[in-house]
Amino acid sequence: MLREIFQLQNPWRFQKGYLFDFKTRKILPELIKNLTNKKIIGIVGSRQVGKSSLIYLIIDHLIRSGIKKEYIFYFNLDDLKLHELFQNIAEFVHFIGKDTETKYIFIDEIQRLTNPGLFLKEIYDLNLNLKIFYSGSSQLEIRSKLKEHLVGRARQFGLQRLSFEEYLNFRKPITKRDALNDCLIYGTYPGVVQEENINERKLSIKDIYQSYIEKDVVDFLKISNIPAFNKLLVLLSNQNSKLLNINSLSKVLKITRKEVEKYIAVLEHTFVIKLIYPFFKNYKKEITKTPKIYFLDLGLRNFIINNFNTLDLRNDVGGLFENFYFLELLNKDVYGFNKINFWRTTNQTEIDFIITEPEQVKAVEVKFQRTSLPKSFQTIKRYYPEIKTSLVSQNDFV
Repeated sequence: MLREIFQLQNPWRFQKGYLFDFKTRKILPELIKNLTNKKIIGIVGSRQVGKSSLIYLIIDHLIRSGIKKEYIFYFNLDDLKLHELFQNIAEFVHFIGKDTETKYIFIDEIQRLTNPGLFLKEIYDLNLNLKIFYSGSSQLEIRSKLKEHLVGRARQFGLQRLSFEEYLNFRKPITKRDALNDCLIYGTYPGVVQEENINERKLSIKDIYQSYIEKDVVDFLKISNIPAFNKLLVLLSNQNSKLLNINSLSKVLKITRKEVEKYIAVLEHTFVIKLIYPFFKNYKKEITKTPKIYFLDLGLRNFIINNFNTLDLRNDVGGLFENFYFLELLNKDVYGFNKINFWRTTNQTEIDFIITEPEQVKAVEVKFQRTSLPKSFQTIKRYYPEIKTSLVSQNDFV
């Protein structure tokens, strides 16, 4: 049975001339650079974000580079029958066989295992000349199950939805303006992007949402109060790119602050939302605690509030574009070197993003329609004269 499942999951081993028909991703060259080191490589991101496709692209690269197909092993652990193979190190080593040549092991959805961290540590410490990649969809489970075992042994990459540049490649031929409008309305999940029919895009987003609720929230995270969880998502969707008020959410939902914080942590660690925090150096007038919220896919956000209206019929375009630019910042930072904050004073002077890079700090204000330079630039220069300021609008994309 295990061999049959393995054959189905590894068709390139058994089909002559197998075609890897996947569009490339910007992160691929960085992952290929990491093929020659000894570290375990992790790829984490939400369901349907393209982790499996990215693994197939790496496998395609290996085969094109002359690596023998029998030295490449792919396991998708969404198939529960495969789990028994990972319960015994000796059995796993026997399955892949011992050889002096490097073997490449790809383990998809590794959080499905009961103790994946211990498995990876033990197989890594055997020093068997293996290069191991894993993927995962739940940062909460990955952290709890892997972190303590993989210190110094692993390097983890976050895979986002498509960047704007990737969107243009996936949808070409398309104008940049049409592409930007689509990104703001339907988001950038790869599968959604490749749907030509508008109704099919909406149905694809619905499928992603329902799968997330059923598989991650109910089955694996064991959240029982689904009505409150769904209502929280609606409330948060209406607050995207705005300050987050936990106490207000608690009162509206009629659940404790602790429960709200738990649900928000779940949403953040399953790659639905991301919080950013204020940039400050303890000046009296700076806000120091309250975070802002962004959704990691705007199509999912728009589905939650049931609003796929075109931009000319919306009153949230500014927030959508700010959220879009935040996602662009995440996509550009493959190794996670940069820190993204916002800046706000008690008299509500605000700058959307403060980006701390290894070499410099930048302040970026985001406006859908280009305007004159905001007065907030003058204010922040009084606090932090070394910060570089810039204004971003739709003109920078179209």
